[in-house]
Amino acid sequence: MPTVDLHDRTTDPKEHLGVYKAQMYVQDVDDAANCRYFPATLKGVAQSFNDLPPGTITCFQDLADKFVSQFIACRKERRTSIHLSKIKQGQSKSLAEFIKCFHKEAVLIPDLEDGVAYTSLLNNLKSRGF
Repeated sequence: MPTVDLHDRTTDPKEHLGVYKAQMYVQDVDDAANCRYFPATLKGVAQSFNDLPPGTITCFQDLADKFVSQFIACRKERRTSIHLSKIKQGQSKSLAEFIKCFHKEAVLIPDLEDGVAYTSLLNNLKSRGF
């Protein structure tokens, strides 16, 4: 049995599924075992997913798709470069504080291009000195 944090509908279902798949890959189990063990990784309200009608799942990918669809509202928001425009230096924030906040947000954006990050950084600096 894999050691996976139990999913309770408060976390991203794709992340939970990814961790589960990685653990099961190491266990070297077949598709049927993946389907059989997956419900044991759910707790609380998420256990309602176990109430699927018999015969609705044909393979693990089918189970995974239905799981993500059911809990899609729990997915994390995908970050884009637009989120960087919300990080402003402001009059009372030092350059070091601004860079720290900007970097914290920038690392959450997948495939962020350097030019976009640089332009956004310069545009969000306060206008008079550092």
